[in-house]
Amino acid sequence: MEICFDGIGQAVATFQTAEGMETGKAVAMTGSGAVGLGTSGDLPCGVTVGAERGGAVAVQIAGVATVAYSGETAPTVGYCALTCDGKGMLAKAEGSGLTCLVLAVDETAKTVTVKL
Repeated sequence: MEICFDGIGQAVATFQTAEGMETGKAVAMTGSGAVGLGTSGDLPCGVTVGAERGGAVAVQIAGVATVAYSGETAPTVGYCALTCDGKGMLAKAEGSGLTCLVLAVDETAKTVTVKL
């Protein structure tokens, strides 16, 4: 049996963005009703589920999502503090971060499946 978390509790909202955002990027709030890649250490608010179009982007703000992670240390399964890395990936927080339930980690693909 294959394990699948796709679509569980998914909620998507549309935000303004000034960047040519692509699908699958971890984003942070950059202003009122606006998201972007932010800077390293920013708290993630979701993951893009569509590419930027006309200055807007669809962002998954709740539910289970799989996204790339960066850094030498992989996030750990269970509750783990995460931040944005400023390049569209998540990173295990060195200090404080957004505590998310990490359901799966693929160290070969460098992806993490989290409940936002």
